[in-house]
Amino acid sequence: MYDILIIGGGAAGLAAAVSAKRENKNVTVAIAEKGERVGRKILATGNGRCNFTNIDMSPDYFFGDGDFITKILEDFSTEDAIDFFAFLGVKHKIFEGRVYPLSNKASAVLDALRFFCEENGVEFLTGKNITNLSCGKSFDSDGIKAEKVIVATGGKAAPAFGSDGAGFALLKSFGHTILPQKAALVSIKTETAQIAGLKGVKAYARVSALGKDGKELFSDKGDLLFTDYGISGIPAMQISRFAEKGCRVKIDLMPDLAFNEVSDELRERIYKFPERKIENLYSGMMDKKLALAMLRYAEIRDLNAPAKSLNDKNVRKCGEFLKNLRLKILGDTGWQNAQTTVGGADLREFDAETMESKLKKNLYAAGEVLSCDALCGGYNLHWAWATGMKAGKSTAKDLR
Repeated sequence: MYDILIIGGGAAGLAAAVSAKRENKNVTVAIAEKGERVGRKILATGNGRCNFTNIDMSPDYFFGDGDFITKILEDFSTEDAIDFFAFLGVKHKIFEGRVYPLSNKASAVLDALRFFCEENGVEFLTGKNITNLSCGKSFDSDGIKAEKVIVATGGKAAPAFGSDGAGFALLKSFGHTILPQKAALVSIKTETAQIAGLKGVKAYARVSALGKDGKELFSDKGDLLFTDYGISGIPAMQISRFAEKGCRVKIDLMPDLAFNEVSDELRERIYKFPERKIENLYSGMMDKKLALAMLRYAEIRDLNAPAKSLNDKNVRKCGEFLKNLRLKILGDTGWQNAQTTVGGADLREFDAETMESKLKKNLYAAGEVLSCDALCGGYNLHWAWATGMKAGKSTAKDLR
């Protein structure tokens, strides 16, 4: 019998184990991990560099129960995250507000967590897929008994790393409400006729998810990547939680200019280079593939014609492409390509002070299994550390 069993050996689970042992070195802690190694998903974060927190840690970058999230962030700040990893031996660096290990290797973060656990007697039960959790006098997880259990199984994102939503069923068996899930921080599939030929083209843009009524739900600005199936890149991924099939995304390819300023720029080139072939007119202003897609959108047939043959209607259509391109959403690229999960176990059924279930004593949850998701930038990992640390400390404290 263990004092504490942590189901899931990802970021939240490892943080919980470290926190429990820091709080009470005498407690017995085991991590049940379905994979053959713990922390595999950590290695893939931040493009292999592990952006483990962010200097700007605001609740505004998180989605879920606002009061609960605010409490978590108040109790575990950016400075706390940096100090936590410094304690484990990880030095950091900051780039554009994102905090990375100094080595620029995600393995530094995983190794620091893993080494501490190994050195302090945390037992790794790898290759152990927990499918059942019951409770009499103590918890029984497929034959593994423990006084207290922390469910830190993750959500459904990136199933290649073991995230299959199993934790939802475990919590639901104790009466917890599981909110509907959706892939987030994922590339978006769209109709492609208007962006044909743009595969591989990057463009600085503002991308917005529009609701069924056409109103903007959320937007982000950054380097957009056009693909053969739709759009990717940070701004596309940031809005993906709001992108609903059948609705549209709006792309502003000149976000720092007003529509009339873009139109004036387009006209000025006509006046400046009246004899230049239309297909070459906007060279130097934008990627040639983007210019050709714009001209096709404007229904300009003869690209060998001189620029002076363009009229105001052509210019307006070109301006519309650059400032108000709308693509119908067909879906996303799936859980296998998602970085996080929308939905999950309802936060309102847990205590923000301890991460303990309000429905079942000695049952706790942490990380992505809970109904909170956040933007790119280290926020989802910060949530994992923060909730994992709190759950681990709370379980160990009561076992003194």
